[in-house]
Amino acid sequence: MLELKKVYHYYGKAKALEEINLTVEDNSLDAVIGPNGAGKTTLLRAISGLEEIDRGRIIFNGERIDELEAHEIAGRGIAHCPERRRLFYDMTVMENIQLGAFTLKDKAKYSKLLDFVFEIFPRLHERMKQRAGTLSGGEQQMLAIARSLMANPKLLLLDEPSLGLAPKVKSRIFEAILQIKQEGTTTLLVEQDAVLAMAVADTIYVLEDGKIEMSGTREELEKEPRIKRVYLGI
Repeated sequence: MLELKKVYHYYGKAKALEEINLTVEDNSLDAVIGPNGAGKTTLLRAISGLEEIDRGRIIFNGERIDELEAHEIAGRGIAHCPERRRLFYDMTVMENIQLGAFTLKDKAKYSKLLDFVFEIFPRLHERMKQRAGTLSGGEQQMLAIARSLMANPKLLLLDEPSLGLAPKVKSRIFEAILQIKQEGTTTLLVEQDAVLAMAVADTIYVLEDGKIEMSGTREELEKEPRIKRVYLGI
């Protein structure tokens, strides 16, 4: 579904991404892990067109998209759930959800998606008329994911969904991410909590200093001494 071929991105003379080669298969849930400042957020922003790459190609469903505008990429079926949620805080939960479906014309599909987001996040149904800015951090993250799902994406980009959340809330968010996968939405997850990410992902990419240092399944990476030491605390 998605392929990045030798992608480079610079901030001035500093390399943010260096020769990124990455593939996401249809119906998969893949994860990118790495320390702060590794380039994880930049990677997702490059895919969704919020950052213009300097070299390389990004191909989505057989079409090159790195030369398209962000709204055109969204129109192809890529939804980006950004770091720190970026909600419309003065609007209600329901209004945020409805804005997620702004480009969706199929009313039957809208109803089905709405039922699904309320099924995986029942708290949002309880808070429909509440302003987004008054929600807890976990509820805001649920709303950010729900808003992205309402676009009916072919590919969902999730940036640090567990950031700043309590362990119990993190677990609930990741249960929802697994439900999203089971519904057939292909997902690329960026996550600093390597233990959580590796528990759910089909393929894990380790990004450090803008470069993918290694990749593989959970079983493969757990055999790597450095992964065990640095990311899993073993």
